Amino acid sequence: MNLCYDKRRGENMRKANLSMTEKSSLYNHIDEELVQCIQFENETLTNRQEQGKEFKNCYFENIICEDVDFENSYFMDIIFKNCDLSNVKFYSCLFRRVEFINCKLMGTDFSESVYDNVSIKDCLCRFANFAFMKNKEVQFINCDFQNASIIETNLKKTLFQECTFHQCEVQHSSFYNIDLSNCDLSNIITTPEDIKGAIIESYQASSLIHLLRVKVKE
Repeated sequence: MNLCYDKRRGENMRKANLSMTEKSSLYNHIDEELVQCIQFENETLTNRQEQGKEFKNCYFENIICEDVDFENSYFMDIIFKNCDLSNVKFYSCLFRRVEFINCKLMGTDFSESVYDNVSIKDCLCRFANFAFMKNKEVQFINCDFQNASIIETNLKKTLFQECTFHQCEVQHSSFYNIDLSNCDLSNIITTPEDIKGAIIESYQASSLIHLLRVKVKE
């Protein structure tokens, strides 16, 4: 994945996935260990323990998950569009070539998962858990990380574009050499060590001055 968001690439990926899928109901396949080449739309999945599943070449649109656990599952060549995945447990999952588009990820648990070539665009990520992740390539475009947690996560190949970090906790996750210049860093909860080397605009420095524990004379 090029760390500069490629809209055309995303559209081509969506078209390719749709051409390979057939429409069906989630409940017709959710008990299968391997689910592939299926298009799911306009359904609600409730109170399910679906650990250890494998999803390949699937398209999810307008899907609501309530009290669903996908721990230790694999998601490869997947698109989630306009889905509500709030509070879903994706603990220790692998996401490879996956797109989340305009999804609700409020309180969603991605801890100890791996993002490999993942795009998350226009998503509400408030209170989400991104702790202990071993990410490879991932881009966050216009995402809201208010009150989210990014703890001990590898951010080396991560792109943040027009994201909001209000009250987001970033600990032991270095922003070194990451461009945050078009992000809202107001009230971010982090440390001088984690923010060291980040690329920011001069006006953003005032949002980070509290990390120096100094008093600004008026």
